[in-house]
Amino acid sequence: MKILLYLEYDGTDFHGFQRQKEERTVQGELEKALRQLLGEDVQISGSSRTDSGVHARCYPASFMTDTTIPPNKIAVALNRYLPRDLKAQESMLMRDEFDARFSSKGKTYSYRILRRQNPSALYRNYAYQVRHALDTEKMREASTAFLGTKDFSGFKSVGSSDSNPVKKMRDITIVEEGEFLVIHITASGFLYNMARIIAGSLLDAGMGRTTGEEILNIFLTGERGKAMVLPARGLYLEKVYYEPENYLNPSDFR
Repeated sequence: MKILLYLEYDGTDFHGFQRQKEERTVQGELEKALRQLLGEDVQISGSSRTDSGVHARCYPASFMTDTTIPPNKIAVALNRYLPRDLKAQESMLMRDEFDARFSSKGKTYSYRILRRQNPSALYRNYAYQVRHALDTEKMREASTAFLGTKDFSGFKSVGSSDSNPVKKMRDITIVEEGEFLVIHITASGFLYNMARIIAGSLLDAGMGRTTGEEILNIFLTGERGKAMVLPARGLYLEKVYYEPENYLNPSDFR
């Protein structure tokens, strides 16, 4: 049977999601725990290749298993074997053809910016600190330049494995939460470092370093813009979207 797990993890001490021989990864820890629980080797399909330091609130991963454990009980049982910085939140039965990566219809990432003069002891691994004043209205104005179906070649890093640079940007919202500024980005898909480069572009707009017109020009030229790739520690995978017919139990549809 095909199982979908929703995972939450602190990416600080992981070298990303994908399994690596010499490094600690989310996939490596997850497969080790599943081996202990199920007594079988399973091949995990993760929804995306998150980088070192990136966090996840609701990361989907799917796998096939012959276990007799009820699908909705696997998450609870699995947490006994998982480390403190990686926990399963839900598990459910899916159609056999479902794949956490290839069945995805879109994703939402958030990027957290801490607006503070002095360094933070608590949030040093969970947000990017900015000491400059930010004009949030200019950031919101600039965000409209990203909306729609466009070629995002100018907003990716070298090494992107996605051969299709055309993505549909569905929504960008910027929310103030006390000292934090949180950018929520929802698109049909993301190129390598695309979310972190977009967040960097909006940060530049908030500092007066760029405008929506300059962002639009990057789309016209297809050339990489000047925005920095913001550090991984501020990025969170919030949600991955799937069609309801993938779920065998309609009440599991998210």
